[in-house]
Amino acid sequence: MTVRTLLMALCLLLCHEIAALAKGGALNKDAPWNPEHIEGLPADVRHYVAGICKGPATAQHDFATYSPQEKRWRINLEYLRCNGLTEYRRGNQCLDVEFVETGSRFRLARTSWRDCGF
Repeated sequence: MTVRTLLMALCLLLCHEIAALAKGGALNKDAPWNPEHIEGLPADVRHYVAGICKGPATAQHDFATYSPQEKRWRINLEYLRCNGLTEYRRGNQCLDVEFVETGSRFRLARTSWRDCGF
């Protein structure tokens, strides 16, 4: 009986430690400004970014959001950093662009000025 109780206590202790390790492993180690936030986008969107940037670009997490229901990418240029990016902010308004899926490609659907920090 004592051995069974000790084994049960050891099992519970080990399960608790494994759960704690799993939670600790979920930390996001992604840099705030990361070129991978651009590299993972569809080619048409990356081409647009390359056209407005003169050289390497980095972006924050909120740079691009995708709506699967609308098949639409919303690009928030305020979260993009690169050479050549100039006229994409007017006071507290920032330029956003949207791309919609047409067949196997994405086309520029709309540009609009919105409050920064959506």
